[in-house]
Amino acid sequence: MGRIPSSRSFHYFLIALIILTITLYFKFFFFYTDAEGNSTFSFGSPTPYCNNVQQAPEIVGEAVKFPEVTPTTKTITVTTTATATLTPIPTLAPVLVDAPNKNPEPAYCNYCTSTDELCKRYGSFNLARSRAYEGPNARLKRVIRKLRSGQKIKIGIIGGSVSKGHGLTDRRHNWSHIYAEYIRETFAKSTSSDAANVEVELINGSVGATVSEYMETCFSEHIPKDVDLVIIELAINDQRLDVLAKGYENLIRAIFALPLRPAIINVQVMALMFATITMGGDLHTAIAEYYDTPVISIRNVILPHILRSTQLDSSDTSVEDYWFEHDSNGIDLRHLGLHGHRMLGDLLSSFTSRVACEAWREEQLQQSTSHNEDPTNAVVGGWDWAPYESDRYNGLTPSLPNPNEGESVSEYIPRQSLFQKFDHTTILRPATPFCRTTNTLAGTAYYSPYAHLLEPLPAPLSTEGPDAFAMWSHPQNPGKVWLTAKKPGVKAAFNVQTSALGRVRVTYLRSGSYGLGSVWCWLDDNREKGKRLDGYWTLKDIHVANTHAIVEDATPGEHILHCEIMKETKDPGGGTEFRIVAVDAL
Repeated sequence: MGRIPSSRSFHYFLIALIILTITLYFKFFFFYTDAEGNSTFSFGSPTPYCNNVQQAPEIVGEAVKFPEVTPTTKTITVTTTATATLTPIPTLAPVLVDAPNKNPEPAYCNYCTSTDELCKRYGSFNLARSRAYEGPNARLKRVIRKLRSGQKIKIGIIGGSVSKGHGLTDRRHNWSHIYAEYIRETFAKSTSSDAANVEVELINGSVGATVSEYMETCFSEHIPKDVDLVIIELAINDQRLDVLAKGYENLIRAIFALPLRPAIINVQVMALMFATITMGGDLHTAIAEYYDTPVISIRNVILPHILRSTQLDSSDTSVEDYWFEHDSNGIDLRHLGLHGHRMLGDLLSSFTSRVACEAWREEQLQQSTSHNEDPTNAVVGGWDWAPYESDRYNGLTPSLPNPNEGESVSEYIPRQSLFQKFDHTTILRPATPFCRTTNTLAGTAYYSPYAHLLEPLPAPLSTEGPDAFAMWSHPQNPGKVWLTAKKPGVKAAFNVQTSALGRVRVTYLRSGSYGLGSVWCWLDDNREKGKRLDGYWTLKDIHVANTHAIVEDATPGEHILHCEIMKETKDPGGGTEFRIVAVDAL
C-alpha cells in the first residue's frame, strides 16, 4: 500500500487546490453584493407555478379535495470579502420579472391560485390535460376585448345530440349554458367600467345525428351570420374518415368567412360505445392546429381515470356512472350526463380565463412600450420572433411571422387546404353556401329563425298526393324531422344554387335497422349521370345523417335536383323508405 507524499511542495499544492475549489464553489452561485460588501445567495425547493401544489387527482366525486403542500425555501447568508461586481448577461428575449403593474390584475388572472375554484375542483394536472391545443388565440382575444368594452357578443354552438342536451331535463345544466353564464359573470366583474351589464346571446344550433359534411354548408341555417364566437362539437358524430375531416376543414373556413370573422373553439366530447375509442375528433385536432383554433378535450381528462379504475377492478363502473347519462338500458356511453356537462363547461371557462389574462397582460405591455418604457421589464413574449445574435451579425431579418404586424398575420387563414398538395400558387376562395334543410322546422326542438325550409317543387316535377315526400318525425323523438316517402317511383325535385365549387349534395339518414331503401338522384336533365344513395348500411347502432355529392362540376347558377325512390333496396327486410335531411350546393 502506497504512502501519502509528505514533501513541502505537495502540501503547498494541496492547499492551493483547496483554495481554488472553494473559490469556484462560491463563484458557481449568483451573489448579491450589498453596500457593506456582504454577498448573499439562496437555494431551496423551486417556486411552484400554482399557489396550491396539488397531487394528481382521482376524479370520482362531486368535488375533489387535494392535500395542500406548503412550499419551503431555506436561505443561507454567507459573508465574504467583496472581490468584484458581477455584470449581468444581456438577453435578447424579454423575461418575466416582478415589476409591479400600474393596474391591478383582473380576477380572471388567478389561474391555480388560492382563489381559483376550478383549479381546486379539478387540479392543474387535469386542466392542463384538457387543453389539447391552445395556440396564441388572437381571434378569441379580440372577442374578449369586445366583451371588456361592454359590447354584446353572440356565441353560436354547432354540435350533435350531446351539445343539444340529450337526456338533460334542464337546459341550464347544458355545458354551453354554463359557459355563457361564466362569460356574463366574469366579464361583468372585469376591469372595464363599461362591462357592468355585459350581454351574451347564446344560440345553440346543435342537431342530433349530424356530421361535419352537413354542417359545412348548412351551419348558417342554425346560427346567425353575425356571431362573434363559434364552438364546434362534432368529435364523436364524425367517424374517422378523411371525407368527414375535409368537411370539418370546410366548416372552419366557412365560419372564418362570416362578417365578424368569429373566433372558433373546438370542443371534443367522448363516447365509449363504438368499435374504437378513436373517432373523427382525432382527425379534427390536426385540422384545428392547422387553422390555429384551440381544442378542449374532455376525453383527455376522464378516459385515463376510467382506464385506471377498471384496470384495478374490471367490474368497476363508478367513473362511467358519474360522468355519463343514464337511460332505461343503464349507462349511456354516448352522451354525457349532468356531471359531464358541468365539467365541460368548467374546462372551457378555465381555458378562457387563461386567454383573457394573457390578453390583458399583453395590453399592459403595449401601454408600457407606448410610453417609451423598456419592454423587457414586462412579460414573456414582448418581442416576438427576434432573430438570434448570429443572424444579426449576418444581416438576416426575422423569417417567422410577427403578430405585431397586424391581424393579417395573427389571424391568417391558410391559402391551401390541408388535403391539397403544396404549391406556390393555389389560393382557395370562399364559396357561398346554399342549404335547404328539414332540421329547422317550426315547432320542433331544432327550430331556427335563420333557416330556409326544404320544400319540394310542385307537380309535375314532384309527386303529389298521399304517397308524396312529406315531413315526418319519429314519435319518440319529435325533434328530428325528415322529408320522407316509401313508395318506389315517388319523386321530389328541389331548386339549388351553385357558386364557385359547382357541387350539389344530398344529406340523408343512414341506418342498419330502420328499413331504409335507396333513391336515384340527378341534376337537371342528366338522369343517366345521376347517383344512387342507399339509406341502409351494415353499421350497427349508428343512425346518422350522411352526405353524398350528386355532381361536383356544375356551372354556377340555378339548377334543379331530382330524386326518385328505387324498387331495388339493400335492406334485408325489403324496406324502401327514404329520409332526406337537406340539399346543399357550393
